[in-house]
Formats: sequence, structure tokens, C-alpha cells
Amino acid sequence: MLMMRSLRGQFCLVVLLAAVCLPFVACSSTPREARPRPDGPTAASPVEARLRAAANDWEGTPHRIGGLDHSGIDCSGLVVRIYADQFDQRLPRTTSALARTGRPAKRHALLPGDLVLFHIPGRKQHVGIYLGREEFVHASTSRGVMISRLDEHYWRRTFWTARRVLD
Repeated sequence: MLMMRSLRGQFCLVVLLAAVCLPFVACSSTPREARPRPDGPTAASPVEARLRAAANDWEGTPHRIGGLDHSGIDCSGLVVRIYADQFDQRLPRTTSALARTGRPAKRHALLPGDLVLFHIPGRKQHVGIYLGREEFVHASTSRGVMISRLDEHYWRRTFWTARRVLD
């Protein structure tokens, strides 16, 4: 009986020490997923930074077919304006012409500034600008200018092609 109490006391002491020491041991190294990654927020390229600033400036602008300003803009108009304002580059005004601009880019190798094009049900085409980290800016017909994710089901399903227009 005395031996059982001694073992129980030793066990309680070990558990108590583990509970006290474990938080310090766990904090001694940064977990892998918490370390800054090369593609993390602090590693934005100059192109990505310019595009994100432009996206923030346009965000919330309502959709308007044929529009080219902050009172209303369509998807190809947004692309044309961002490229003109940020890169002093003139691009064609229509989505179908944008689909033939530059050179093809692979979906798995997109770079900030690549055009991402979609076939929307009803035989419509849609275009946006890839920002990096699976995000793109575009002028949604229902929500105006916004940032969406390419890995969302809808955009994965409707993705058509990508074009690289920046050198």
C-alpha cells in the first residue's frame, strides 16, 4: 500500500512537471506553418503590390457594361484601365481580343499580372487579372469590382485560359 502511494505521488509529480514545462517546450520553436513563406504577404513582388493597390482602389465600383470609370466598369474595361494606369500599357478593349493578347500562360504557373479568362454559362466570356496567391481582381456583374479566388469551385469550373501580357 505504501508503495502504491509512492508510485501515485511520483506519477502526479511527473504529470505536474509536464503540465508546467510543456508550454515552454512547445514555444521553443516556431511551427513550420507559422514561419513566413516565400509566397506569404511579406514577399509581394512589385507587380503584385501595384496590382493589389489598384484592386483596392477599384474595389466596390459597380458593374456597368461599357463603363470605364469609378461610376461603373465592366470586366474588360477594368483590365484596360489597370494596365494603362499601372503599367502604361494599352490593351484591347474586348474580352475576346484580350484572349488573343500576349502569350499563353499555364494555370499552374500563373504570375501576378496574367490575364485569367473564363467561359461563363450562357456563352459569355469573363476576364480578370491574376494577383498572386490564387486571387484575381475582376468586375462581377452582381457585386462590382472584387477580388475572388481561382480555387473556388465556380472559378475552377469556368476557367478557360490565361494570357501573359507583362514581360
